[in-house]
Amino acid sequence: ATTDGVSSTLPVPVNGTISYYESDYTGFSLYQSPTYDLTDINDYNDVLFNTQEHIKHANIEVLTTLTEDRYTFPFVDHPTTYEIGTSTGSGFIFMEDESSYYAVTNFHVVNPEEYDATYEILAYNDEGYHPAELFAFDEDLDLAVLKFDKLDRDEIEFINIYERLYHKFNIGEMVLAVGNPYSLINTVTFGELQSMDTISNVDFKVIHHDALIKEGSSGGALVDVDGNLLGVNTWGLDSTEVYSFSIPNYIVYMFLVNNGVLG
Repeated sequence: ATTDGVSSTLPVPVNGTISYYESDYTGFSLYQSPTYDLTDINDYNDVLFNTQEHIKHANIEVLTTLTEDRYTFPFVDHPTTYEIGTSTGSGFIFMEDESSYYAVTNFHVVNPEEYDATYEILAYNDEGYHPAELFAFDEDLDLAVLKFDKLDRDEIEFINIYERLYHKFNIGEMVLAVGNPYSLINTVTFGELQSMDTISNVDFKVIHHDALIKEGSSGGALVDVDGNLLGVNTWGLDSTEVYSFSIPNYIVYMFLVNNGVLG
């Protein structure tokens, strides 16, 4: 397959769906950004500053509220709604249509469990939360898409999910993680891409990096120095060293195609 003239081993859709295997990734070419060749430290710092600001404009906070209807004593004809709890996480905007934005997050951020769930988001420069709907999800991949009205927002930007799709990840390259750890909105951390690792949670290799992520970072974007999507931050380990793990961009792309979010 080709995109913008770039040759790729991306699987051809069959009946509207695609699948990825480890052998597909090993066939990808290496990626070379013009930023890697910059020799002037001021130019490089300008790129980092611009990327940091860009990904903040695409970041959202996700607020999930779980409720349950109960019939109270003495019995009445209608139930009372009880709030079971709330949780927050992160996500990033990657697409729009005429009236809505679409954001990727983790399924565990929006998991309704056995309860009724409502979703709200806080986008860049929002003064309060706004309703969102669960548009697509895959529990096994731990991915979901939220859809919400554009309203009158004028500072929203989008994470590019395509630029790095057809290339291997460069071990040692700088990465940036954006999210809302402990509800600290638009927090950006820096690190290096360490390896592609196997973990027990999933049956595909994940990105191991050392940009710090904490509770509330789940669903946030992991990007390269230019702001292109590398993965979705999903797991972290508390230890004396930083172990952060992300779902790779090609798994995210497969999820979006197979669930009809992308054509």
